[in-house]
Amino acid sequence: MERKISDELLKWKNDAYKRPMLLYGISGCGKTYSVLSFGKSEYKNTVYFDCNDNLELSYVFDKNSTLDKLIRGLSAISLETIFKDETLIIFDNVSERILKTVMALFNNCSYHVIMITDDFSMIDSCKGKNVVFKKMQLVTFFEYLKFIGKEQLIAFIEDSFKTDKPMPFHSMAMEFYNDYVICGGYPNAIVEYNLESSYNLLSSIHENNIILLKNKLFSLDNLIDIKRSNDLFNSISIQLLKSNRKFMYGLVKSGARSKDYGRCLEYMESNNMIIKSTRLCEISSPLSNGKDLDSFKLYYNDSGILYKKMNVSGNRLLTNDKLMMILYENSIASSLVLNGFNIYHYHSEGKAFIDFVIQTRTGKIIPIEIISSDNAKSKSLYITMKKYNLSFAIRFTNDNFKMKNGVKYVPYYASCCINEGM
Repeated sequence: MERKISDELLKWKNDAYKRPMLLYGISGCGKTYSVLSFGKSEYKNTVYFDCNDNLELSYVFDKNSTLDKLIRGLSAISLETIFKDETLIIFDNVSERILKTVMALFNNCSYHVIMITDDFSMIDSCKGKNVVFKKMQLVTFFEYLKFIGKEQLIAFIEDSFKTDKPMPFHSMAMEFYNDYVICGGYPNAIVEYNLESSYNLLSSIHENNIILLKNKLFSLDNLIDIKRSNDLFNSISIQLLKSNRKFMYGLVKSGARSKDYGRCLEYMESNNMIIKSTRLCEISSPLSNGKDLDSFKLYYNDSGILYKKMNVSGNRLLTNDKLMMILYENSIASSLVLNGFNIYHYHSEGKAFIDFVIQTRTGKIIPIEIISSDNAKSKSLYITMKKYNLSFAIRFTNDNFKMKNGVKYVPYYASCCINEGM
């Protein structure tokens, strides 16, 4: 599977000022596979070390304090010759001890080192140091299209997004997007589903990915927080199935209070397990000034996980507009966050409700509404635009591209086109 990170890895390799890279992302997003594939295609050889409980590797780092001695030690335990500029050295599941040594010894030298982690706390511990940070995300829809051999659709989608003209293969793109939101962005789910086309197999893979994701919770300090985080995670699908999507602690556990779950919520959000959308009382720049901290919605980091937690068959899902709309909303939330936006939603004291509100780095505020054929005549967007003097908005729909009265109509499948350049 061709991933966007491959281009970033190649830029890093060709950078004259060589620093070690720290590649981070949630478990299962394809970090190790992508780096090993990159090493195979771009280097004479690749030397791989898994740092988990690797006593031999720890001994080499403890006993060799200079770069030359460390290289000799790594060559000895890997049974591989490490060449300057021609060998890729990989430290998977890197520990803080090894991370600090690599940053100290491998700065601006001829050895190419990539460290891999799913521990997001490591980022803060080495900011400002001699290391290149790269974050790897789950598979995007465009990466999915490349994988299934429909790469030519990407150019048509991007062109229609720019011109607001109908995309000639709209129905085909919608079919592929429906498969994508059910698969989600985990590479193993995408690969296996496209091999077997089995919803039962897909459900099993999603369950394994949920277990992998929940394993991160064991990094919390105490059993109470682990239990609360697990309960909170499990409740998100129930919260999204409500007509009012506002997160309610009472649905996590009877009598639950926000102060009991604040730390759990913060931990899962910072580790990319969930996505939080805070309600805005007012829409003004900067958006963060209008936040209602007590009112928010939560999404899973992946639409495939939501599909699994809904506990419905794929065939039933595709014929149920309400359930598909919830999946689309989760998928669009993921795309917006992946493209660097903080997401909010707006709910007026009246009936106006806007699914997402984002702001670009240039200060442009964009309200976003998601509609189906049932609410195609919704007035919330125009009411909000008029109230806050906004000249541009986006409406996600299952119809084709068009522009009308300052509103850009965008098919669900083009959510990844929304970026900071708008």
